[in-house]
Amino acid sequence: MGYLTAKQFSEIWGITERRIIKLCKENRIHGAIKNGMVWEIPEDTLKPSDRRSNIYKYIHIPKKIMIVNSNKDWKAYLEECIEKEGYIVEYEEIEEIQDNLESLSQYYEGLIYFAKQHMNKEEENFVIDFADKLHSESSIVIVDDNTDKRNPIEKKLAETFRNEIGLRINTLLLDIPKDKQCIVNEHEIVEDIVEILLRLKNTTGMAIKTDGGKIEFGENGKTENLEIGTFYKALNHCFRRLNKESYLWCASTMLEDEWTEEPQEMKFRQINLEVANRGVNVERIFIFSKDKIKEFKQNKTLKIYMQSNIKTLYVDYDEIKEKEPKLLEIVGAGWDGIDKEILIADLPEGMKERGYISKNQKEVMEAYTCFQKLKTYSKNLKEVLK
Repeated sequence: MGYLTAKQFSEIWGITERRIIKLCKENRIHGAIKNGMVWEIPEDTLKPSDRRSNIYKYIHIPKKIMIVNSNKDWKAYLEECIEKEGYIVEYEEIEEIQDNLESLSQYYEGLIYFAKQHMNKEEENFVIDFADKLHSESSIVIVDDNTDKRNPIEKKLAETFRNEIGLRINTLLLDIPKDKQCIVNEHEIVEDIVEILLRLKNTTGMAIKTDGGKIEFGENGKTENLEIGTFYKALNHCFRRLNKESYLWCASTMLEDEWTEEPQEMKFRQINLEVANRGVNVERIFIFSKDKIKEFKQNKTLKIYMQSNIKTLYVDYDEIKEKEPKLLEIVGAGWDGIDKEILIADLPEGMKERGYISKNQKEVMEAYTCFQKLKTYSKNLKEVLK
């Protein structure tokens, strides 16, 4: 394949060289590359449509995805993920549109439907009717609870949709108990939905199960002791949910092998910094003896934290041990508190498990009160380690 200059194409297309250069800069001429001061264009390139023309408007119909009955906690991230792929997102509730489908746009690239009644006949009929607005490249994703009572719509409709329209229909089953308190990673579920919607091009009639990384709380408001991988995943998920109204308060007893360069700790460090940069109010108390000051001056994690928006404080371990040893018992191996609602507690060194998460209000408030008391003994870590 050869290349021609903008000047040469101006004679072929009957428009000025200046206009062609402008189209190149706007990335509207496919394959055009700039070589020094000269734009080179593949010789078989078609003239781009005028944006004012009906042809341009017809070719560039907005790519829309309809989302019905979306969980409000997932809506923002769903929109972010889908728009990142170049689509426009519309949201509706089934009650608002099932009898007025004609009022919607004529064309859609896909449908994400959150089941309300395990895809009863009424919901099934809605999906069938909505399919008239889809084409052979479209995809439908049903999000439903994992239960024996559900209507396996993906199996019932897959062959019909594939043969008559060419579109795909798959289901994401949420294996998450309704009768128990859980931590669920909605971000991972949303990413699975988008993956099924846009990328599983040659699959239809599938039901894929996910538990969203669920972690259940017991009757005492605590999770079981969590092993390393599960603990960090839950910890990172909790941190990502924080916003400018959140208060993250943390106490760490600086052990010999703490704040290492291991991948888990590096990722945890990164998420801490991201949280602070989002405007979350973050306070961290580091508890260690004065004779460790010289050693911790070289600690990379402390250096990075002190350069961030995190408020870093120092408390002398020996002073607390002498004056209020009960506080050290409460701190234990350390914890991260979120507002006055969640405590993410470390377990002592040497245990197989890494920590646990608590919503037990008595435990959370005891730790919160302890933290505020420790602050009365604290000094600015930057001043201590300078």
